[in-house]
Amino acid sequence: MRFACVLALCCAAACAAPIKPKPPPPPPPAPPPPPTVQETVLHAGVTALAIGECPQQAAESCNALDDNCNGVVDEGCPYAADPRGVQITISWNTGADIDLYVRDPSNEMVFYNEEARQSPVGGSLDHPARGQCRPEQPITNVESAHWPAPAPAGPYAVELHYFGPCGDPVETEVTMSVVVHGKLGGVYRYKLKPEEKVQAVTFELR
Repeated sequence: MRFACVLALCCAAACAAPIKPKPPPPPPPAPPPPPTVQETVLHAGVTALAIGECPQQAAESCNALDDNCNGVVDEGCPYAADPRGVQITISWNTGADIDLYVRDPSNEMVFYNEEARQSPVGGSLDHPARGQCRPEQPITNVESAHWPAPAPAGPYAVELHYFGPCGDPVETEVTMSVVVHGKLGGVYRYKLKPEEKVQAVTFELR
């Protein structure tokens, strides 16, 4: 009887032995790096400007340029200045009505039309402008389109359209900037003639 009790106590002690904790699960895999610009094609007559040349203590303006060289275009302006995704901004130097068109990886065109201001992959024209045809607008000579992060990989085609002169029909210099995932990918200029429509810049995110 005493032996049976001792055996029972030993079994109970063995059953109550601490269980080794399971090792923690492995950390999740790191997210893939965001796509980068792999190829840029410029239309004849489009000029690429130097990047990173800023006067000391330059103030940022709403002009499609990174005036203070911090990698963000037009921060503080009434449209997206989000370096995490894709931002395409144009400005121009006359009172003309210049339109920005962008064909994104969904093969849809984003532009000023109400039904075309949003694309199926998240792109939007977040600042349309009409030049001096709508002088009451706070900013009359900037248009900007934006794809929030993670911006879709694939081809982007930037088109410019001289819709109307809103005054004298004069040649207009258009500045274009492309920001991709926190990096200023390019700044370009093109002189657009009245009624001209041109595919100015194409680039590919991969």
